[in-house]
Amino acid sequence: MIQNFLHEDNQILRNKNLELSSALTGASFQNEDEQNLIHYQLETDIILERIEHFLKGDQIKFNEKGSFFAEPTKNVLCLVMKNPKTKIKYFIQEIKVERKEGIILKKICVKIENGDGKELNLQGIDTEFIMNKIRKLKLISEGYKYVEIPDNDKKPFNEYGVAELMRIISMYVTKETFLSYYDEERIYEILSDLGNAIADFVYCNYEKMGMDTKFKESKYILVVINILHTVESCYRRALRGNEQENIRTRAIVTQSQGMGSGTMRRPPMKSKWNPLNPKTW
Repeated sequence: MIQNFLHEDNQILRNKNLELSSALTGASFQNEDEQNLIHYQLETDIILERIEHFLKGDQIKFNEKGSFFAEPTKNVLCLVMKNPKTKIKYFIQEIKVERKEGIILKKICVKIENGDGKELNLQGIDTEFIMNKIRKLKLISEGYKYVEIPDNDKKPFNEYGVAELMRIISMYVTKETFLSYYDEERIYEILSDLGNAIADFVYCNYEKMGMDTKFKESKYILVVINILHTVESCYRRALRGNEQENIRTRAIVTQSQGMGSGTMRRPPMKSKWNPLNPKTW
């Protein structure tokens, strides 16, 4: 009799503990999910990263895992010369150069490949020194081949230019911008001030920032417009406090759902009548 009494008492406690654990688990899950959603809504790193790739001239490529940003490249026709002893291959490109005496073909080494297939791109390296070394080697020709090398002409800015522009843009693309309150007229004023300032800054420093070719200079207006459009989309989220209201509404709905789920409890299991247990009377 006493064993039955203790068993039923323990069963009641287990049922109550199960109900409480279920309610806490549901509430914790909703709070965590809501926090992750709000964090995602206010995340600025993805926006700034996309702008940085654009300023660097990176191109979008695809593989089996999806899309990714990569350094801009181009295919060039090269003469492949191989060292039979070391198995090292030298990829030599011929470039037409205008001189006073006319157009001459200048040979530069754009890539080196060792016997294991590892490659070394020679962009920005003193190729004249390397070519002098190559001429002293006894190499055999393996014919012409198209190879992929970095394309610096597609990079509108150098490291200094990218860093300076990103420093300016990062002051506008912030969580504080998303959670602010702006009317449409004020947004136009901010974009006008920012556009004029960036245009003047790039115009005065374009050579120092890496715009050293006509092709790069042609991207001047396009760069300013893309920056302004991206910044505008961030300020549009703060138009009349839309982002604040969106987050506030979502938080209220989630709290209401949490309270509702917390009040829903299972009916306790009906215990058998026991003369020794007053809870069953």
